[in-house]
Amino acid sequence: RMQKSPLAKFAQSVMEILTYGGFTCLGLRVVPSQVWIWPSSLWWIGFADGGHEIMRWDLRCYYLLYTARYVQAGLSVMLETRRKDFVEMMIHHIVTVVVIYISYIYGWNRVGVAIMVLLDPADVPLHCAKVCKYLHDAEGGPMWRFLADRLFEVFAVVFFVSRIVLYGYVCWSVLIEAARYFPFGLAEWTCVGLVYTLMLLQLYWFTLIIKVAVKVMRGQEAEDVRSDDEAEAGAEGKKRQ
Repeated sequence: RMQKSPLAKFAQSVMEILTYGGFTCLGLRVVPSQVWIWPSSLWWIGFADGGHEIMRWDLRCYYLLYTARYVQAGLSVMLETRRKDFVEMMIHHIVTVVVIYISYIYGWNRVGVAIMVLLDPADVPLHCAKVCKYLHDAEGGPMWRFLADRLFEVFAVVFFVSRIVLYGYVCWSVLIEAARYFPFGLAEWTCVGLVYTLMLLQLYWFTLIIKVAVKVMRGQEAEDVRSDDEAEAGAEGKKRQ
């Protein structure tokens, strides 16, 4: 596999900011405007009677765009330089696409969009931090490193709130609250299993975030511990020469 140049990494991070930022804005515009968004009991009340599969046009558009984006992202993960968490990323993309598909056709779209809108915001400050890091590597100076470290701190906080606390509440609602309103069958238990698989991945990534946070607290530079295995590839190439 070809190694990415710093310019290619910079360009990719800018694209990720636009993509995640755009979907965050779209999700925050569409999802909170639904009449059933809160309290969470409205995600489940009346599901057994039917009608939950009916969606407003803007919500259906958000669903389809989100699905297309995750399919594309899954293909990109396979084509790009492999990261250290390649397997976890593939599981994440596959599980997310399956969750979106099942929730869309089975009528669990209310909790489906709640999950979707929580997964995007943290990636915006993450890639902003990466952009600042690449600028620091290219130009030097303390400002870019300072901004990268502060943006990483913002990312860590947003990740904890959105993907650990709020997504943890969604996991509780899917398993406990939903069971109060209808019995679970194969489709329901499949969704529960997939949702909790995503939760395990969030916890795994949060441990990586904590490792980077410890480095920053020690005065070291924030580095993406999921970064491409290019250093190892380069070292192997030199050994063979």
